[in-house]
Amino acid sequence: MKIPVLYKKHHVDKEHTSIGLFRVIKDYFDIKNVFYPGSHVHITPSLIFSNVTYADSFRNTYKFFEEKDTDEFIRNEREYPEETNFRFYQQDYNKPFEELEKEFDMVISQYAGFVGQATKPYLKKGGILVCNNSHGDASMASLDEDYELIAVYRRYADDKFTISSKNLDDYLKPKSGNQPTKEKLLRTMRGIAYTKSPSGYIFKKVKE
Repeated sequence: MKIPVLYKKHHVDKEHTSIGLFRVIKDYFDIKNVFYPGSHVHITPSLIFSNVTYADSFRNTYKFFEEKDTDEFIRNEREYPEETNFRFYQQDYNKPFEELEKEFDMVISQYAGFVGQATKPYLKKGGILVCNNSHGDASMASLDEDYELIAVYRRYADDKFTISSKNLDDYLKPKSGNQPTKEKLLRTMRGIAYTKSPSGYIFKKVKE
């Protein structure tokens, strides 16, 4: 099966599809609808989940999602029996998505800034935010009363990730001993250094 050129270049060739992450999330949580702001061409979620909405402001990304190769690759490589449904918004995720409602069970935030803050209106109560801390999104979620840390994940290989909900109090402890402010995180867009850092974090939205 022909792999879409940009997906191959940015993810397959770099062994950074994160296929293992989405497989273990599907095993661990009941996920129906997924929102992936700042996705660029990272279409791996559509191989595991049948309903995924993507958004990115990088110019002309919409062309990738309209290509026949992209559609055929997803439909042929998907790991579920249902028909696949994916849509893409060529849009900055900080701007309102007029067509979207509070319809998602999971929001994915990977290397794209404060996705978890901007997209809370579209995440159901009880839904999860899957994020890393490269640009501070996990740090920001840790300061947000709307979110509660429920698990962390670790990457061992592109196809091997684990999720753990044990000893969560050991995480999100700043090495400096001082929690950052939201203002500092917004200014620096850098996650703070913690005493114990997994590959990523899973927060549950606990408030409407």
